[in-house]
Amino acid sequence: MKLRRIVLVAMLLLLVTGCKTQKLYSNDIDKNIDIILNRDTKYVNHDAIGFQYYLPSEVNVSEVKEFNHILYSKGNKYYLYADVVSYYHKVKNKYKINKKAYYSKTLSNNKKIGYLEINKENGKYYVEMMYNYAKIEAFVKKNELNDTIINMCYILSSVRYNDDVVETMLGDSKYDLSENEKYNIFNTKKEESSRTFLDYVNEYDNYDGEVKNLIEQEEIDTKKDN
Repeated sequence: MKLRRIVLVAMLLLLVTGCKTQKLYSNDIDKNIDIILNRDTKYVNHDAIGFQYYLPSEVNVSEVKEFNHILYSKGNKYYLYADVVSYYHKVKNKYKINKKAYYSKTLSNNKKIGYLEINKENGKYYVEMMYNYAKIEAFVKKNELNDTIINMCYILSSVRYNDDVVETMLGDSKYDLSENEKYNIFNTKKEESSRTFLDYVNEYDNYDGEVKNLIEQEEIDTKKDN
């Protein structure tokens, strides 16, 4: 009886404490990505509009603007964006390896696709990871790259969309951004001619109005200018 209880407790701890029980590597980005994505995390602990995801214990939610989530970990901000419109329409886009980047890799597992690209800028590293119709961006130091990528992998691989909620939301025209959307998760910073989500955040971080998301804010500003 005691043995059975011990086994049950161990299984519960494995579920509750998350995913970092399998051995990861301190400096091998490729192996860590493969381990986490192949695991295809089923556990989620954070609810959002139309989707859920797993948030590692060292990562906290700092701010939420509908589909845009600002996360915080060890002095760094991660900018998470879930593209529910592209998910709903099952948009497909191929990522091309960027040979000029510090790191460039396509991601694929169980019909989920994406990419990881890292570029060195101003002495720090700009990390863009897109997977399963969601994307995270961050500027970090070189010695923070491994932990940052591990956290991004856990979060993005765990994203689960609520099809009923997404269906209901897309019935409202304000979420029909597929044609006019300025921020495209399928494009990297180097490809994107318009601004990235980080640019939107820097500009509107202190905005106190009732704008629902950063894309809408730019649309409103454009109308004012005209």
